[in-house]
Amino acid sequence: MSAEIDQLVWHVGGPLCTELTGGGAAGAEWFDYAGDLVVVDGTVGWMTPELSGDAPFVHDVPVGVYPVYVGSRAYRNEDSVEYRATTLVMPIVEPERIVGAEWDEGYDDYMEIDNYACLWDERASRATLPHWAFNGAEKSGFILNVERTILTEEALARKGNWFNGVADQQSGANVMAFPVPEEGITLTGFEARDAAGELTCLLLATVD
Repeated sequence: MSAEIDQLVWHVGGPLCTELTGGGAAGAEWFDYAGDLVVVDGTVGWMTPELSGDAPFVHDVPVGVYPVYVGSRAYRNEDSVEYRATTLVMPIVEPERIVGAEWDEGYDDYMEIDNYACLWDERASRATLPHWAFNGAEKSGFILNVERTILTEEALARKGNWFNGVADQQSGANVMAFPVPEEGITLTGFEARDAAGELTCLLLATVD
């Protein structure tokens, strides 16, 4: 990350996130560039696939390709450490246009997530159906591959353990999946807009 981006991400994902969530954010110990999200149809959400039927909170994002920065922390058990994502910062415009933007109040409720969550647009979400097993049918091969990739003991024990894969070959819409804290964790999200009302940045955060 450049110094300008680094400063922006740490501010948005750190003290600003704490302020916007009223101190409830799980918080991040460090940030990494996780890759780019390809937005094809303009609707973006971060959610656990099995819970996506109860995930009403999405964001209208202009079609394009956007960098995603992930904030993570180490969850230490008696004899192991697991690395899980707690925060996503997705700039939509240049950093200098985000600094003076106004942030909204976030979701009017919290959305449940569990163990891992996928960042995707509507095209990628539809391309990876079904998201849960029902009537004897399995989850899609794509979703099963995501789970096998990021939820093994080996994956959770190392940093940078997220997934980034193309879900819709025709459009290039991709899925970025991250291990998140287990059980009892909810998600909230915030939008920054400039004086003209244009979206400038997304902040998605897990809340204890």
